Amino acid sequence: MLEFFIAALVVGIAPGPDNLFVLAQSATHGARAGFCVILGLCTGVVVQTCLLVAGVSALIAASPKAFFVMQCLGAAYLLYLAYRSFQVRVGTVQPSSTELGEEGKTEHSGRKLYLRGVVMNLTNPKAVLFMLSFIPPAVKMDSPIHPSLQTAILGAEFIVATLIVFGTVAILAGAVKKFLLNSPKANRNLNWFSGVVFVLLAFALFLV
Repeated sequence: MLEFFIAALVVGIAPGPDNLFVLAQSATHGARAGFCVILGLCTGVVVQTCLLVAGVSALIAASPKAFFVMQCLGAAYLLYLAYRSFQVRVGTVQPSSTELGEEGKTEHSGRKLYLRGVVMNLTNPKAVLFMLSFIPPAVKMDSPIHPSLQTAILGAEFIVATLIVFGTVAILAGAVKKFLLNSPKANRNLNWFSGVVFVLLAFALFLV
């Protein structure tokens, strides 16, 4: 399954909704925030893998109504995050310590960012299509290992690859955030950047 792991690394490096989401959060709130989001995204992958094994993912992908509902939920959540980012940008709301990642050391901060990652993954209908198109073809029916167990192993490999690639993105973007920490203008621009990314991701959900 080494070939699958290498392919997962390549997929993680390619620009997509999840790594752009991590980039935006890490650049705006710091590397710690990025890792909280990554853990949330990986939890979403665990759920997606379980749904794939149970056959639920195939049912969702085959139902236009269910797929459209997921698109709307995902877009609504991303637009809400964009709204919050633009509010900070124009100065109508100040980021609290529970929203700042590195600056906010409270447990609520990490939990909130973690949940952002979970919601981002589970409300992304493209994640369902991706799991259906990426993992099942790698399952070997002539293997002595049961297909369901193979699927679980491949899902675990994908999570490890995600942690490696997205973790690197979080560290690099967090370093930029730390470098610009004392520049209010730069911080406002980073929030604007996050807002734009969220809006683009919201519209991208409908470009299947």
